[in-house]
Amino acid sequence: MYMRPPSQILKDSIKGVASPMLDALGMFDRWIDQVRASSSVWTILMYHRVIDRPADDPFGLGMCVRLRRFEEQIAYLSRNFNLLSVRDAAACLERGEALPPGSLSVTFDDGYLDNLTLAQPVLERHGVPWTLFVATGGLQEGQSFWWDRVIRAFAATEATHFDPDALGEPLGLPRLPLAGSERKATLEAVLTALWDLPIEQAMVLVEAIEQQLVPNLPADRGPQAPRASWAQLRELCARGVEIGAHTVRHPNLNLQTPAAAAAEMQRSRRVLEEALQVPVVGFAYPGGRMSRSVVETARQCGFAYALSTVSCLNHLPSDLFALGRVGMPDAGVADFKRSLHGIAHRSAQRPVLTQPAPL
Repeated sequence: MYMRPPSQILKDSIKGVASPMLDALGMFDRWIDQVRASSSVWTILMYHRVIDRPADDPFGLGMCVRLRRFEEQIAYLSRNFNLLSVRDAAACLERGEALPPGSLSVTFDDGYLDNLTLAQPVLERHGVPWTLFVATGGLQEGQSFWWDRVIRAFAATEATHFDPDALGEPLGLPRLPLAGSERKATLEAVLTALWDLPIEQAMVLVEAIEQQLVPNLPADRGPQAPRASWAQLRELCARGVEIGAHTVRHPNLNLQTPAAAAAEMQRSRRVLEEALQVPVVGFAYPGGRMSRSVVETARQCGFAYALSTVSCLNHLPSDLFALGRVGMPDAGVADFKRSLHGIAHRSAQRPVLTQPAPL
């Protein structure tokens, strides 16, 4: 089983000390007060998973926030911002109305079980509306997402090297080590390479990676990342959670023709509407992979808005089909405030059609 290297543990510890010290001096609050007073800035936050077991996030790839920290973040947000769903905020802007000062929206991507079991009680307790973007492929069968299958294989393997040449399909990588901290770097290289391939080829390679690293892996080994079922999604919907589309197979839409990209968008939307019996008006680009062509496809598909993973605040007026989001760190409130402060300074007036964040 993979363990985080001491260097990463030390880095996290330093951040855990430095950010609170700077926050205690008020260095972040002065700027955040300006954001909270503004009607021309819309902050959209992005989560994927909330976990209560560190073993569920062995590599720290930025997709998981621990429950205690999530509670701290949501409590802070509920006290300091005007919180509204993306649907309501986008509808307000579409009508030509100004958003409330300090408008902020909370979003989750993909549709994990912990969104219901761990995140929803916290959000409900603090009265926070939120939006969940669901990838529909394999949901009925309870299939894991393709990247989670790769993460699980890398976490559970006892192999010392990863050999792409033995996969039977080209991955464009050399033989790579799996010892110590090198395992995380190798995993990140593999995930990046898979994102650069058409989804059909990537899925073949995912299965080959599993067979190479962990043939016949028992169900109870490796980190678990169960998805919410249709019944659980209906429960979330009944509790007032906005559900948005996130394609069927979670592909890199930049590698698809406009017709294929439109099919992914429309099919996921149709399946969600039929299963949940509610309108689905929003869309999130898988992995943030987007281009002007993909954005135009989302617009033509009839969505009301679409979200990227570009880490920036939205300075209004803004294109509702290329909205940026701030990925939430697995950190306390002080480090979140530091991160938000830095993102705002880097992203003011920055075009959204730029490099996305991973996954």
